[in-house]
Amino acid sequence: MSAPLAWGARLTGTAAAVLALISVTALPSSAGTGGWSAQTSGVGSNLNGVDCPSTASCWTVGSSGVIRTTANGGSTWTAQTSGVGSTLNAVSCASTSACWVVGNSGVILATTNGGGTWTAQTSGVGSTLNDIVCPDTSHCFVVGNGGVIRATSNAGTSWAAQTSGVGGTLTSVSCVSASVCWATGNNGVIVTTANGGSTWTAQTSGVSTNFNAITCSDSTHCWVAGAGGAVRATVNGGTTWAAQTSSTGSALNGISCSGTSVCWAAGAGGAIVATANGGSTWATQTSSTSTALDDVDCPDLNHCWATGNGGTIVAYTVTCTGGALGFTAPTTITFPGATLNGLDQTVTTTGTFTPDDETGSGSGWKITAYATAWSDGRGNTLPAPTVSAASASIVSGTCKLPTQTVTYPTTSLGTSAATATKIYNASAASGSGPASVALTFSQSIPARQKIGSGSPDSFTSTWTFTIASGP
Repeated sequence: MSAPLAWGARLTGTAAAVLALISVTALPSSAGTGGWSAQTSGVGSNLNGVDCPSTASCWTVGSSGVIRTTANGGSTWTAQTSGVGSTLNAVSCASTSACWVVGNSGVILATTNGGGTWTAQTSGVGSTLNDIVCPDTSHCFVVGNGGVIRATSNAGTSWAAQTSGVGGTLTSVSCVSASVCWATGNNGVIVTTANGGSTWTAQTSGVSTNFNAITCSDSTHCWVAGAGGAVRATVNGGTTWAAQTSSTGSALNGISCSGTSVCWAAGAGGAIVATANGGSTWATQTSSTSTALDDVDCPDLNHCWATGNGGTIVAYTVTCTGGALGFTAPTTITFPGATLNGLDQTVTTTGTFTPDDETGSGSGWKITAYATAWSDGRGNTLPAPTVSAASASIVSGTCKLPTQTVTYPTTSLGTSAATATKIYNASAASGSGPASVALTFSQSIPARQKIGSGSPDSFTSTWTFTIASGP
């Protein structure tokens, strides 16, 4: 029999918790199946810009004052009256009701009722305005020919000039807030502001390529795209810009990123390229059209719309059907060591799991776990662990996050399949596609924990995890 551990001795019994991870089904070969398909715009006009404030609501604008919108993800597109005959180049929607449009001859239009009515605003210039971004319902920035930048802080009641510092064409603008923006244009130009446009500062792109589009997912991550399939990116707010290999030589006219990893770019000849790793690699996708695409917008990881010449609209959606139920899990979970101090203690650690329901059944699922008794190889053990917290987040391919009903902390993990403990679940009609689930495991250490003669000492246990249909 082992003697009580002397106070102050270091216990590392929870520092080598080895888990065997077993699921009842293999992980599906692909997490969500995505593809591009054509939608019917109802017009033959060139559609130059698109913006989707939600996965259901989008607006696209184009030649001859055309504005088209959908409220059902593109199942139907309907006309809205712009009141102008000018070519419209871009649209930005700060919400599903508040949008702005810009175009040739200094045109700016706005709506506060989802496009029920569009009202002209005074831009103060006659230049061609190429792009607009509205980070909120009060602030918008517009860029155009001749280095023009115009901005509003009152929803367009008035527009003021800002000094870009360049005289060439500015083609695109992206803002992550009302203060922090980037704009790009011909000849490799990139300019940025961190004070709402009071000052704009040039950044070094490293090339003289004509850039057609820019997108920024936060204050450090941006991508630009342009002629010859050029893509350049920054991860430090533009201090440096680095080339990425887009996998196409076609001019890229639009780019959109959902977060810092997943991006799409679209361009000439129906070219579409995508990355799921921030641009380390880009791969071509089949767009279902050979017509030039002029813009793309992706409101989340699973939905994109691209618009182009001749009234072309193509949409990308991910479906989570036709597959199996499975998950991945850590190969080991390790608790930190603890020093006995005469008090009961608890140590915690986190393991990340990726359940993936591709069945399309809507039945929900549950993850259960059981564990063999902790052992230090000398006949000593520890109490069974529990799961004390959990959280889920979206990953590439997520169709619907799980809605779980497990109460934490759970009871102690059972010791066999028959007594396995439910540690996480997805209610019916939730949890489709993959998700990242972080589970916090808790291990209690009694004040008078016993170990063998060696110190520190290590305890191990084999844990088995199973995923099954039904919550």
